[in-house]
Amino acid sequence: MLLFVGILSIFTLSAAVLIYSNIQTLLFKQYEQKLKTLDDALRFSLFESLNENNIKEFSIQTRIDLIIKKDESIFSSLKEYDFFLKHANESIQETEFKGKKLLYKLYKINQDDFFILLVYPRILELKNYWLGIFGIFSFCALAFFVLIGFFAKKLQQSFKKILIFLSKIDSKDEILLENSIFKELNLLNAKLYETKSALLKKQKQNKKQSDKINLKNTQLTSIISAISHELKNPLSVIELSVESLKNEHFQDKASQEKLLAKIKNQSKKLDFLTTKLNLVFNLNLSQNEKNEFDLYKLAQKIALNDGRIKLEGKSSMVVANEFLIEQVLINLISNALKYSKDEVVLSIKDKKASVKDKGIGIAKDQIKLITKKFYKVDIKSENSFGIGLFLVKKILSLHKSYLQISSELNKGSEFSFELE
Repeated sequence: MLLFVGILSIFTLSAAVLIYSNIQTLLFKQYEQKLKTLDDALRFSLFESLNENNIKEFSIQTRIDLIIKKDESIFSSLKEYDFFLKHANESIQETEFKGKKLLYKLYKINQDDFFILLVYPRILELKNYWLGIFGIFSFCALAFFVLIGFFAKKLQQSFKKILIFLSKIDSKDEILLENSIFKELNLLNAKLYETKSALLKKQKQNKKQSDKINLKNTQLTSIISAISHELKNPLSVIELSVESLKNEHFQDKASQEKLLAKIKNQSKKLDFLTTKLNLVFNLNLSQNEKNEFDLYKLAQKIALNDGRIKLEGKSSMVVANEFLIEQVLINLISNALKYSKDEVVLSIKDKKASVKDKGIGIAKDQIKLITKKFYKVDIKSENSFGIGLFLVKKILSLHKSYLQISSELNKGSEFSFELE
């Protein structure tokens, strides 16, 4: 506003000076022309006919005053004319006489005779002109100030909305920004909406990532607890068996063999556990060295370890990594035995292996999740690491195969895969 008032003042002053100067010049030229016209008229026709009786009438008709010196006599339309007789010359002069502004000039007829013309510029009309200009200018300035106020109010409302929007830009609260008459503000509004959308999207991604990290931490805590539990039991049995061997009551051969068998079994259990963990964290393609072997014979070797396993099928030659496929079968059978009280059927036919149980079954919404690393159906369970089926899936993917799962709650599950 201050800047506007300053610029407006300079503009007004400059415009006034310029207009006034131009008007004065135009007036001067106009009355200079009028004086010349009167001079011509007097000099060639009227001078001789004017006298003391008709000079006032001539003055009224022409709106001028006249002082004439003719034949040694002086007569005038003015009563007081001594000033002009004393100061008049052959150039146009300007003065103020009885509160009126006038222009006067002396014109010689001959060496003795002359006349002085006095004209009055229309100052009153000029004042009205300036009053008109001032009125128009005041109206325009007022209208401009009203518009400035209107735009300022609109801008204030827009910026208030923008400030509220910015204070809640990272929240899901919807703040509507009004359309503005200013193109730049509309562009800013669009950019703010875009930024809010990007922030919320990033926020959602961060939350998702955070949830994943929290889940991983929970899973790792659970797996560490499970590993600790699984390691503790075999180690306790081994430690107790070693202490018992030192006792004299267990010096007979039968007792010693029984204790040694316990130590051997628990050592195998520890070895299986460490092998499984090592495969989960370090399995890669370099380990996937394939060879041809009989899948049925491999299944036979595994089935002999537990009487609850019923083997079906026939010889089936496949090309794969025998050790890794053995781990697949062991993990599938271990899971089946864990969740089923009845026998588990291991079937081998046409390069396809399947393990079927009559256990508790798996809910449909969990079938896709059970092959994820560290996922457990029962989070509180300490009998599972949540890595068995993940390891199975990983080994089969190295063999360009996949695990097929079909299950029904309280009826049982079937896990199968097919090799080259």
